[in-house]
Amino acid sequence: MIARRCRLIAASILVLALPAFATEVAAADLVVVKSSGIDLPAGQAVNPGKPLVLKGGEQVVLIAPNGQIVRLRGPWDKPPVSGSAAASPDVRAALKALLTQNLARSQSVGAVRDTSPQVVPPEPWLIDVTHDGNRCLLENRPVMFWRPHGRDAHDFLSISPRNGAWEVRLDWPGGTDRLQLPPTLLPRKALFNHSTYVIGVSGKNAEITLISIPIAAGNDAMRAGWMIEEGCDMQAQALLRDGLAAR
Repeated sequence: MIARRCRLIAASILVLALPAFATEVAAADLVVVKSSGIDLPAGQAVNPGKPLVLKGGEQVVLIAPNGQIVRLRGPWDKPPVSGSAAASPDVRAALKALLTQNLARSQSVGAVRDTSPQVVPPEPWLIDVTHDGNRCLLENRPVMFWRPHGRDAHDFLSISPRNGAWEVRLDWPGGTDRLQLPPTLLPRKALFNHSTYVIGVSGKNAEITLISIPIAAGNDAMRAGWMIEEGCDMQAQALLRDGLAAR
């Protein structure tokens, strides 16, 4: 419980300093994170100044260039954000609330399924293979697996879909905590967005859902907001931490 509170406090401190990432929305496009009932694919740009038409039951989640999450539910027939909201959104409060909520949820789930604590990776795009959960990938970036505290052990990593239709095994040499997925072994197009894989290492399997962040999310504020929305909480902390260190 104490460890969980410390992580939540640390996350809040990171978000309090988030304005270092913030940029003016102005006329910049919003980007679709996800939608329901309407053909708006993730990564599609949406003009914030033009009306967006949603019928009853249709929903869309957008992200602004400053990391602000915009949730819309139909019926809706007006611009996604008002002029005042676009000019001065409360990014700090929005991301703080989202990050705290998602961290609390992930820790609650982890307390039931796994007693070992999750660790913030040294880099935001490392895929922790030791815990169930969501992991975010940046589009067109190599897939890099990571095992905390695993530098000395020689091991094997296995990857398979939930239905076990196929399995890929990789040799993981000792002396390194990272292992890059060779693109020729499992092409990037095989890593479908929001697909769940069973990844095993050291005799332990984890169910990991891989989520792509498109190139259209063009800055760290957008990527951090996207990670928080999708539950990639540890990676979001790493991204925010790196941004603070670069100030």
